[in-house]
Amino acid sequence: MATERRVLIAPNQLSDTQLKRLQLPHPRTNELYSYYANMPDETLAEVVRVNMKGKRSWVGSNWVLSDGSLLMLTPIDPLFIYLSLITKMSLTSDDEWRFVDIEAIGLETHENMDAESLHTFLSMKNLKEKALLTLCELKDITDDISVAKIDRVKVIAWLRRKCDASRLPKDLNIGVNHIVDDTELLELIRTREMVLLISEYLPQYWMEQLMAEFDGFANVHASEQMAAERVKEAVFDAPDTYTQGVASPSLTDKPVKQEVRQMTRLYFAQYVTVLFEW
Repeated sequence: MATERRVLIAPNQLSDTQLKRLQLPHPRTNELYSYYANMPDETLAEVVRVNMKGKRSWVGSNWVLSDGSLLMLTPIDPLFIYLSLITKMSLTSDDEWRFVDIEAIGLETHENMDAESLHTFLSMKNLKEKALLTLCELKDITDDISVAKIDRVKVIAWLRRKCDASRLPKDLNIGVNHIVDDTELLELIRTREMVLLISEYLPQYWMEQLMAEFDGFANVHASEQMAAERVKEAVFDAPDTYTQGVASPSLTDKPVKQEVRQMTRLYFAQYVTVLFEW
């Protein structure tokens, strides 16, 4: 059977021999998603696609690929996938957690999943041990059988570490630094942006739990609403209020420069709201 050529952009430290393609449920949507596992290191990278089909092509030494889309590998913490799988299996209809057989994780939660990919993912022993110790309460039934259930305290502690404000990417941090002079509020805003970033990898249940840990960032919302009200209340001179004897500018003329101080709202990377003055 003929294979279809694809161009995959990966970090330098990864080689073809190390990577194994897996189809695993996305931790937020549960839909099958493409990942590449680095089996020796037991790490995982997700495939991010930038669609350029019909716009660009790839050209090699003796081949041309009409679909010029970019397929890039970016690291993902595999524990997000473990959290989703165990949550699906361990959470009851009463919002209680039950113990489940570790070896059966995932088998009864995603009927149409790629069983071989899941088996490969779960076979990375060090990763599995780390996930269970980080996210779960463990109990040994026999020497050969262990069960686990979600430990909410552990999960929230892990998620809060993920949302540490110091981890905010530099590109987003530059914009956030211009928001306010209040250090405590600034730290909270950075934390909120981190929560929004990792929310792409969280089931709805854990997104709601995490937001509740920070009271829904009520202080941040209140600050933004106050800034928005100040923008609405800003008074701008109309053309008929110009100094007498100076004609109002027409649409083709350059407007008379005004000494106006105004608050402006900008959005960086679709996540960060920045308020600044000029």
